[in-house]
Amino acid sequence: MKEVVMHIHMVSNEFWMTPSLREYLESRVRIAFSALRSRAVDISVRLRDLNGPKGGRDMMCQVTVAIPGQPEVVIKDVQENMYTAIDKAVKRAAYRATRIVMRRRAEVKKVSRVEFDEYGDQ
Repeated sequence: MKEVVMHIHMVSNEFWMTPSLREYLESRVRIAFSALRSRAVDISVRLRDLNGPKGGRDMMCQVTVAIPGQPEVVIKDVQENMYTAIDKAVKRAAYRATRIVMRRRAEVKKVSRVEFDEYGDQ
């Protein structure tokens, strides 16, 4: 059986990613996308401090999910705290990606069932 791999790319421009933040991010992504572990998934996470040292609600997390044969999912969230931005963006991206995959599966099953019924009646 072919091994399916989840690729996680982490980019932090203008923002220092500590080892604990990196571990937290990777853990959150793996848990949130566990429903898609049987599919090849590329996940890119970009972290930015939009205002620099000024402070305020400026920590941005952007999650991009690419699944072969599916539309790309891009979610951004801006919060005062980077951990909160990660939590919200990753959760929303995983939800959206999972819904897209499940909807496609339902469409395929529905089409297959219709074709079977058409031939089964003969």
